[in-house]
Amino acid sequence: MTGPATGSGPVPAWRRGLLVLAIAAAAALAFGLGYQRGQIAAGLNSAAVARERRDLEAKVKQLESANSKLNARVAEVEMARRLDRDAYGQIERTLGDLQSRLARQNDDLAFYKSIVSPADGVQGLRIQRFEVQPGTGPRDFAIKVTLIQAMRQESVVSGLTQVIVHGMQGERPARYTVGELVGRPRAQLPFSFRYFQTIEQDVTLPDGFQPFEAEVQVRSSKLKFPMQQRFPWKVAGDGVAESAAEVAAEAPREAAR
Repeated sequence: MTGPATGSGPVPAWRRGLLVLAIAAAAALAFGLGYQRGQIAAGLNSAAVARERRDLEAKVKQLESANSKLNARVAEVEMARRLDRDAYGQIERTLGDLQSRLARQNDDLAFYKSIVSPADGVQGLRIQRFEVQPGTGPRDFAIKVTLIQAMRQESVVSGLTQVIVHGMQGERPARYTVGELVGRPRAQLPFSFRYFQTIEQDVTLPDGFQPFEAEVQVRSSKLKFPMQQRFPWKVAGDGVAESAAEVAAEAPREAAR
């Protein structure tokens, strides 16, 4: 005699199809949520990136407009100088002031353009500028290193910067790392940014040491090899700070991965 049906027979094909579709939809949803959280955690919030791009582009337009007005004003003053010899001294002072402002704005414009659209087409991390400013004492200085990466690079770049000051200790060559100059021999200067960052550090040079050059080294996971650049040691007020565009690289710049 045949017993009652137990319900353990084969599952109909349409039920198997629904089950497969449900599992695939759940997996796709989980992947999408995980990817979005990962992007936000990595600093790639698209709204924030778009806002920073708009701010940089607006800054470039603002500087271009200001430079255009200053150029027009310089032309007017030069014309007035030729026409009015009685006010020659005042015009010369005004012209000198305008030319100084124009030079500063041209420098700022070049800086922001190097972020928005690098002239040499290099899109990766680079050393843009090295500056030395006088401190409170005769052996005290503030060093500044400006790093940039092109605006097309939307991810945050981080790493360590080492500054080595070369010079003469009496009649012998000598060198000191930034860590040695601040009393922490192993110390380096950390950085983390999306488009640019100026790293500042106060240092005190040893007595009798005469610096003539600074070597800047940059290490980051975004670089295939460490980057290094040499700059003359020029204290602000004694000469114009050098930019990377004005100094030959010690080693070829490595583009970011």
